[in-house]
Amino acid sequence: MKILLPVFLVLTLICIPALAGANEYEIVPYTGPERGMYEGGGADATLSFWELPLSLQVVYVSGLLGASLIFWKFTPFLLGRIRQKRKNPGRDQILSYITDNPGVTITDIEKNLRIERSTARYHLRVLQLNHKITRLKRGKIILLFKNSSRYKDTEKKIISSLRNDTRRLILLSILQEPGITNQEMSQTFNIAKSTVHWHVNDLYNNGLVDFKNEGKYKKCFINPAIEADVERVISKSGPAISAN
Repeated sequence: MKILLPVFLVLTLICIPALAGANEYEIVPYTGPERGMYEGGGADATLSFWELPLSLQVVYVSGLLGASLIFWKFTPFLLGRIRQKRKNPGRDQILSYITDNPGVTITDIEKNLRIERSTARYHLRVLQLNHKITRLKRGKIILLFKNSSRYKDTEKKIISSLRNDTRRLILLSILQEPGITNQEMSQTFNIAKSTVHWHVNDLYNNGLVDFKNEGKYKKCFINPAIEADVERVISKSGPAISAN
């Protein structure tokens, strides 16, 4: 292969000029000082390939054959190098981790796989460029998913909500007790009312929860349009509710 590379360069330098000028052969009038500049401009005649001198025909055919040989020889080599570059044990490990743990963050990858953040960022960038993963931004946090039809956008939002312990607790309690109020969740789980209010509003803004005002309290319900998705995602994650 080390010998083929110089050959490739030499053939390229020979073939490109030959290929570039082989379509037509122009006869340009003499414009030397003895006759002065030709005022008509352009070529006197244009010859087809078969009217070219034999030497130019040979150069053209040789260039074409050389280019074909180069393409035939080097294409498998280049494709092999591309495939080799794409295969990376560390990158495959990250992709496998994201597949098994949808919604993970770069911090999770750094901590659980013991990979430096800069290295993880590089591999994630390559995976995204190759359309292997997708990202969901939630505020300052970026959640990572394998690029497939397995998760809809709604399910990604549900998964991201379940990553927060308090929000998970609230979402599960609303699912199991439709109509539960902020006050009841605050008392049951010993969470400040302002915290419950903030999480419920965030769930509402993401289309996961609906609520009805009843006096000074809010009755909370899972959005009926995505209730089946919530139940499916939660069943896969193995939820557990515990009161403090």
